[in-house]
Amino acid sequence: MSTFAERLVRLGYRRLPPGPLLAGDDGATLFTSVADPAWRRFLTGHPRPEPGGAVVLQWVLNTSRLAHLPPASPPSVQRAVGAVWTGRRPYQETLGDVLDALREAGTPPGELTFLLRAEPQDGPPVTAALRRLGVRPGSIVRGTRLPDAPVRMEPELGPCLTVRRRSRGVVFAHCDGQCPCGCHLSVAHIQFAERRRTAGRVTPLRRPLFEVIVSEHALTQPVVPGGSPVPGGRRTTVPPLLGRLTAGIAELLAVAGGAAGPSPVFLADVSSAVSLLLGEGMAPGPRGGPYVLRRLIRLIGTELAVHGLPPALLTSVIATAEFAYRAPLGFPELSARSWVHMAEERDAFLRVLVRGRNLLLRPGALSDRPGEAARQLTRLWSERGVPLALSLRWCREAGMEPSLVHLALADIPDEARHRREPVGSARPARAALAGPAPGLRT
Repeated sequence: MSTFAERLVRLGYRRLPPGPLLAGDDGATLFTSVADPAWRRFLTGHPRPEPGGAVVLQWVLNTSRLAHLPPASPPSVQRAVGAVWTGRRPYQETLGDVLDALREAGTPPGELTFLLRAEPQDGPPVTAALRRLGVRPGSIVRGTRLPDAPVRMEPELGPCLTVRRRSRGVVFAHCDGQCPCGCHLSVAHIQFAERRRTAGRVTPLRRPLFEVIVSEHALTQPVVPGGSPVPGGRRTTVPPLLGRLTAGIAELLAVAGGAAGPSPVFLADVSSAVSLLLGEGMAPGPRGGPYVLRRLIRLIGTELAVHGLPPALLTSVIATAEFAYRAPLGFPELSARSWVHMAEERDAFLRVLVRGRNLLLRPGALSDRPGEAARQLTRLWSERGVPLALSLRWCREAGMEPSLVHLALADIPDEARHRREPVGSARPARAALAGPAPGLRT
């Protein structure tokens, strides 16, 4: 990624530091982000954009997949390059910059396909520019917006390109090294912003923009085997940035006496995110961004506890991230205050678990009726913060086996079950604990 960014700098883009720590309206996006609508304004010096290019290399923390990390999925902690050029430039020149930077970063244009979304009058000039750059006609296709493309990139505002390549490693759990389903990764998202929408009207921009976003996981290849085997015996591949940390956590678990169980890949993924947020001076809290950090820390403790390891070991997991992740990447050491926050959160989580176990296993606490027992477990989850997976483990250790079907039904509001409101309208407290916040980026 740094190679890609350095190439753009040599081509005339100026480097900018990442944006300041900000709290988004949804309480989950904590940093100015390549996914944020204000991204272009940040790079171009809004409200008075400077002519020329700007580029920034930043971290992206995505917590949307942390609850159930799929095998071989990209890491939650990634890096992304966002670049903008303000002012009119020929398509061939600006696209040539991107292809040169990709080639220098190890992704030659011959591996790429180009998904074009454009108004009828905008498509031919972009296609002609790509052909002059040596792109084969069969590598240029028309299509619709992909789910990973920023929503703000709209053909109505100017031509959009998603640059794709065949995955060098497996992407989904059903894939193997010779995957026949043609798994592709989005390497870059590009837009020539030539128009703007104001009060429902689309008008030309006085100073057009060129924007490109490139994510690290699309340029690098997972090369370190590890993690738990998936069906068929294949093991989860580890992203390069997390390889050293995954190995360190696996060694820590072995020393702690953990047999097969806790996923080193999962723990490396979550602990790297926690490490970055603590390093920004954030403290766990009850709402907004600090609550996301609290959930991340407790996800580590839950993963350990569910597999029979002491949740207090989570401090050691973060210490491993300090030495195997932060230090090699050049980050400063976590402050003493950050370690105090970690200790306080660890102790608070342990108190939650002790109280929860006592409440769950006290005589007569669980009903003999499966439906009522399931509702008691979900209430313990939503009202006391006791992880449901851990409650189920305690029940099994005590010789009880709550019905998973009843547990699933218990988390649906009664009104929804009687069709008086949509199933998706879960109670706020329960919805907040049902899954991680949608995104967290830096």
